Amino acid sequence: MLTSRDKSPLAWGKIRHVQVSEQVISDQSVDVSSAGIMGHSQSSATYWSMDRRMKKSWLRRALPILALLVAIDILVNVWQSYYDFRAINALAARLLDVQSSLMAGRIADQFRDVTALTSGTERLLDTGTLTDATLVNLTEALDNPLRRALIGVFDPQGEHLLASSRPSFMNEVPPLDQILARVRANPSNAVILPVAWGERGAVVVAKGHQNRAIDLDAVVVIILTYERLVLDGVNLAPGTSVLLLDSEHRLVMRDPEHPTLAVGQVLREDRGRAGPTTATQYASSQIDGIERLVSTRSIATRLTPDHWTVAVGYSVSDFREGFWRSTYINAAGAAVMLLMLVSGILLILHERRLQDRVERFASMVSTVVKNMPTPVAVVDHDTEQILLTNEALLADFGAVAGAGQSFSRLFANAADWSQVCTTRMDEAIPMLTRDGTRYMLVHCAQLEFGGESVASKAVLVTLVDVNSQQQMLKELRTQADLDALTGLANRRYFENAAQKAVMHARKQGSALSILALDLDLFKRVNDTYGHAAGDRVLQVVARQFEGALRSTDLGARIGGEEFTAILFDTALGQAQVIAERIRAAIQNTPIILESGEAITQTVSIGIAAYREDESDLAAAQERADAALYSAKAAGRNRVHVYVPETSAPQDAG
Repeated sequence: MLTSRDKSPLAWGKIRHVQVSEQVISDQSVDVSSAGIMGHSQSSATYWSMDRRMKKSWLRRALPILALLVAIDILVNVWQSYYDFRAINALAARLLDVQSSLMAGRIADQFRDVTALTSGTERLLDTGTLTDATLVNLTEALDNPLRRALIGVFDPQGEHLLASSRPSFMNEVPPLDQILARVRANPSNAVILPVAWGERGAVVVAKGHQNRAIDLDAVVVIILTYERLVLDGVNLAPGTSVLLLDSEHRLVMRDPEHPTLAVGQVLREDRGRAGPTTATQYASSQIDGIERLVSTRSIATRLTPDHWTVAVGYSVSDFREGFWRSTYINAAGAAVMLLMLVSGILLILHERRLQDRVERFASMVSTVVKNMPTPVAVVDHDTEQILLTNEALLADFGAVAGAGQSFSRLFANAADWSQVCTTRMDEAIPMLTRDGTRYMLVHCAQLEFGGESVASKAVLVTLVDVNSQQQMLKELRTQADLDALTGLANRRYFENAAQKAVMHARKQGSALSILALDLDLFKRVNDTYGHAAGDRVLQVVARQFEGALRSTDLGARIGGEEFTAILFDTALGQAQVIAERIRAAIQNTPIILESGEAITQTVSIGIAAYREDESDLAAAQERADAALYSAKAAGRNRVHVYVPETSAPQDAG
């Protein structure tokens, strides 16, 4: 393929014989393919396939042991899963018991402190020292977090605030009238009531004070928020909820909050089944429907004979998530092992059938390869050793190409072997023959057996001597001539190469096609953007045109916006595919001008075939031009193949 790096339009000759060589390979190997030469999948079809030890497969011997191991593994996984299930439940229950006990203890401590705060306030009343300052001092003397509690003392009717720890206290007590009414109804009993306080919940504690005449002379009211008291410093796992209820099952606090719940709302008890410990049970929440493992604790209020309840619930799906993930992985592993066991059985059956087929075809493979007229070898991909050779290969290379020798020694550059073995190469490779260095096409194919492509280390290598073509390439390179703007072959070189192309087609009896390309509406580019932009368009188009051609083709610029290409060993059908590739590549490539503006360019392409009775390509070029004008007339940006009715309009643009 002609590239700007080669600086030679004759670079097409470097590999132009690939098509011829591949045809030779195809012609010479067709009998081999039909004879089933695609050999044994376990590397050397000739040697390894005949090894009697293969009939005693290690897998066949190991299969009963594998089956026993799979059964043991499944039983161990089942027992482990059962043990882990019980352990994870017990661990979650113990954690909940600890957390619920901790919270219950905190709440009980706060009830004790509230009782002390109430008693202290009553002593201030008894001694006549009740003032705002003494109340503040009383709350500050207590441990956190009761320092943030609000306290106030009212007259029995609630009309006067006798003293408080905050001046606005009277307006912050919800609902004051209801609380005072309950205290007046039973002065000897305290009132503990959960209420909504601002945007959060709170607990109001109210207790009447009686003078020496046993008359109600004051009411002590304390407002206390419980979220901080209960949850501070407690590390709750994701999916854990905390519920605090008073003696009448009214909601005091829930964490996390739920939009359907309000402080003071009466909740019915969730009933469930027994949990791993005596203090736990499994229950589905009436609030969010989530099943939780719940640990409950009862708390004495001290000021009243009633008891509150704190419940800590851990989402079952959350704390069992790791268990189920592990169980699924174990189940998947067991399924994989069962699948492997079944696969092993099937593999043994397949191996037995394959061994029989290998034995039948091995001798035929050896006979066919050895009698091929083209140099052929079967090579071990990993060791590079020649497993099987033929007379043609030995005639060219001598004893160095015998069985057991390293195939890479036949290359002038040993690294070429690794490259041609892993990727298909259309370039001739220098080989060290008995007559010196000669250029050959090297074709490698991984061996297949019986129509089934299987893992194989054996590679079938076919060599085709293209040394004469390589010499002609050197001759042509000395005559190279470039188009200064695009780097493509110019008209002078193209005409010289056209004669050689005709000679090649006649000698080989091969097809030859020619393309005629013309840029659509190119004059508008020059008129609109200037000739510098036109040159830029020509350069980009030439690069895309050249890149879309094969390495065996020759592209040239023969004038202005006109290009042409010779497609060696190519019939019209394949030529049309190549032309469409060229057209699409040019159309889909944005062209950035010096101004930064991006434009696109399209081309019209005509295709014609060389005819055997013609002495040169002139007539084929005229037919390609006629097809080009037909493409222009049909709307441009398209590919047309020459048909006899094609006519050439005077100015298609």
